[in-house]
Amino acid sequence: MPSNSTQRPYQYIETSQQLQHVCQQFIEADVEWLAVDTEFVRVDTYFPELSLVQVATPQKEFYLLDPIAILANARPSEQQFPLQALVDLLANTKIRKVFHSARQDIEVLFQLQNVMPQNIFDTQIAAVFLGQGDLAGFARVIEAQLGVQLPKSQTRTNWHARPLSAEQIEYALDDVDYLVDLYQTCQTKLSQVQLSALQEDNDSLLQETLYVTEPQQAWLKIKGTKRLKPKQLAIVQKLAAWRETHAVENNQPKKWSLSDEVIIGIAKRPPQTAQALYKVPNIKASSVREFGETLIQFIDEVFTMHADDYPQLPASPKTPSAEEESLLLIAQALSQQIARDYLLQVNNLTSKEDLLQLIREPQQSPMSGWRQLILGTPLQKWLSGHGNVCLRHQKITLMTD
Repeated sequence: MPSNSTQRPYQYIETSQQLQHVCQQFIEADVEWLAVDTEFVRVDTYFPELSLVQVATPQKEFYLLDPIAILANARPSEQQFPLQALVDLLANTKIRKVFHSARQDIEVLFQLQNVMPQNIFDTQIAAVFLGQGDLAGFARVIEAQLGVQLPKSQTRTNWHARPLSAEQIEYALDDVDYLVDLYQTCQTKLSQVQLSALQEDNDSLLQETLYVTEPQQAWLKIKGTKRLKPKQLAIVQKLAAWRETHAVENNQPKKWSLSDEVIIGIAKRPPQTAQALYKVPNIKASSVREFGETLIQFIDEVFTMHADDYPQLPASPKTPSAEEESLLLIAQALSQQIARDYLLQVNNLTSKEDLLQLIREPQQSPMSGWRQLILGTPLQKWLSGHGNVCLRHQKITLMTD
């Protein structure tokens, strides 16, 4: 157990009994929110492996929850999962959990018991309204908003190593210490309208489909399929499903067996024998030796399928009319300007497909959350005749009623 050598007192939790006690304290004290961060290792595995959970209360009471120690110290006679109290706390709808860049934290925490955390707030998303742009790193936001430069010395440390060093502990405590301040800054600086928009984005992070890939849907995440024929898509689907299942069962990275590039290469020119797989560009010889016959079997199955059973890519929208093209150019120009104003990547703000859908159905915006607030709603007003595009201070501006 590490000592409290830091200037910030903290509780180090290394047994399930201690964990249950602390989580019960939060509930009994009616804590409104907690700052939460995680450290995990994901090098040679499919699933991230939780190393540490840092928690801070609004009053800056600090807790380091050590899942490695808790699991190691669990008694054989214990009936429930040793980290169950943490799972239940995260799922408690009355206590808000504040993260920065929540998606990775949620992924590793969800996998503890396949229970989704509830009532979250992601300060990285909120940073859009603080002028920090999209996908802003924690250190950059803290420096801009609080004037504090955080050390980066532990970003690549081995968080599974025990005991934790004093430097690791300081780094871990920094994350939740300044996260408390950042969340309070968000609550002070952001309007109720902005906070309401952010709630939609926060809720969208709680969809299980973001963290669980069904094998039969794995092919949809592979790039380079747009020009493939239906039979080729069927091969991609079969191989991607096998790869996903194999990676999960063996808890290893998907690319260890087949890369996306190799799957596309096999689909384009399907080999007839395992020996012929060696001719596929960039395929590993070890993969051919270990899985070659299995891959050929899947390819053969596709050739026995009826064409009606081939997977289909989502239908592309029909070609824009001349009038729609004109409106699309204006909408794209406005999107680019708003992206610059908010320091955003325009492709993280909207897409040509979304803009075209909005032009065709102005009352049914495909956008939500902060994107709807800063772009979707103004465009809807413009498309309904309640706004004008003008040039102000050398910027394209949309003036709405």
